[in-house]
Amino acid sequence: MHQTIAQKQLSLFDILGPVMIGPSSSHTAGVARIGYLARRLFGTQPDSVTVQFYGSLAATWLGHGSGDAIVAGLMGIPPEDEQLRDGRKLLEKALAEGSGFHITIEAMPKLPTGWHPNTVSLIISGSHKQLRLRASSIGGGSIQIDEINGYMVALSGMLDALLVVHRDEIGVIAIVSHILAANHINIAATSSHRKEKGDEALLVIEVDNPIPQSIVDQISNLPPVFSVIHLPSLEQL
Repeated sequence: MHQTIAQKQLSLFDILGPVMIGPSSSHTAGVARIGYLARRLFGTQPDSVTVQFYGSLAATWLGHGSGDAIVAGLMGIPPEDEQLRDGRKLLEKALAEGSGFHITIEAMPKLPTGWHPNTVSLIISGSHKQLRLRASSIGGGSIQIDEINGYMVALSGMLDALLVVHRDEIGVIAIVSHILAANHINIAATSSHRKEKGDEALLVIEVDNPIPQSIVDQISNLPPVFSVIHLPSLEQL
């Protein structure tokens, strides 16, 4: 894995933390952010979602409102919206009206070695596609996405990001970087992940500027690229 990370200046958001809906920053606000980012990554209305709470979340998710928070986020409700306290009721209403999605929530008492004690695993399924995601609520409402479809990543959601699934071949990272630079988009961090040499790979790029859809389309049309997911920053809410 090749990885380069640029130093980031602290913002007021980093020091004081985000506006949060309680009762718990880790078990409510952070979990809501995980659901919200997962929905953005999936891109469309899912048909079904399986949520697995690990570690302390497995023991406290009911009392701390983690179930409502994750459902609200998955419905596209922003993490700072007070409606996240009523996530499951809102989903029941949506299902009764012919929309929404089916959800299964499971408490997983055994935490795998090396996983954060506030870990959420999601399997999101829709028409002809599926997203598997693992993320952790790391405190103060902050989160980290740890795994996407079997690729190990480290995304906070605080910067615009591109996830480029491509054929593992020479030059892809350079071409994508050139497209961003030519459009005056500064790269803050990059990481490249692959399962086997010459097979499918994932390029993750975080940038300082919002990424226009035209740039996403340009990268999507590159011959070695299979798909591109644009993840807008949570700070753009």
